[in-house]
Amino acid sequence: MAEIPKMEPTRRLRDVLVSAGAWIRGYSLFIPVGIAILLLSRWMPPQRFFPLVQWSCRLMLRTMGIRVTVEGRQAAPRNRACLFMCNHVNLFDVFVLSGYMPGHFRGVELDEHFDWFFYGPIIRALGMIPISQTNGRSALKSLVAAREAIDQGTSVVILPEGGRTPDGRFQPFKRGAFLLAKRADVPVVPMAMAGAYEINRRGSLMVRPGRMVLRFGQPIDRLEIARQETDTLQRQIRSRMLALFNGQAV
Repeated sequence: MAEIPKMEPTRRLRDVLVSAGAWIRGYSLFIPVGIAILLLSRWMPPQRFFPLVQWSCRLMLRTMGIRVTVEGRQAAPRNRACLFMCNHVNLFDVFVLSGYMPGHFRGVELDEHFDWFFYGPIIRALGMIPISQTNGRSALKSLVAAREAIDQGTSVVILPEGGRTPDGRFQPFKRGAFLLAKRADVPVVPMAMAGAYEINRRGSLMVRPGRMVLRFGQPIDRLEIARQETDTLQRQIRSRMLALFNGQAV
């Protein structure tokens, strides 16, 4: 009987080649755009050149084969600062958010990322806010900086899980995000990314081109936030984010 050919090594090789091609295309755009951001930041504030950042992030995702569908973005308040909360999936979250958020924002990002070669100076130039997962006092200072940004009229994005999911499911939320929500006195917009885990996973550089969805929920009014205890607010926002993740309108 003829031996049945094994397809798994061939499929693996194909996936590696597809992933490598995606990275090459992505870096071919990321490097010149990153240089442009570093140069522009010397002469103007990030909000002036943020449209370039948005366009570049969308183009980079598309050239890598990552197709993003956006749902419910019209629900996000316009022309006023908000606090956006979203789940944290993979390396491309920052590009998805930067590409498809409604306008300029500052993101709260792990402080270790600011030490990364090339990427660190870029997010610093964009005004992202570093936060520590190991130093509580430093983390509180970061939340104060986020509140100050909101007070100055700039929206802030925070990922309350504090790290990328290892299995595609929501991880426990950090309390700091909801302390910020209580103190910021602005609407909170829950969000969720679905389908991103299948494209890239924590601990892997493999990129599997595909489709994902970024969903925006209805904003939670600041007066409703003020009436709730922090733990109650955390449960409410987590519930809404899970509903969005599962494709339900909230």
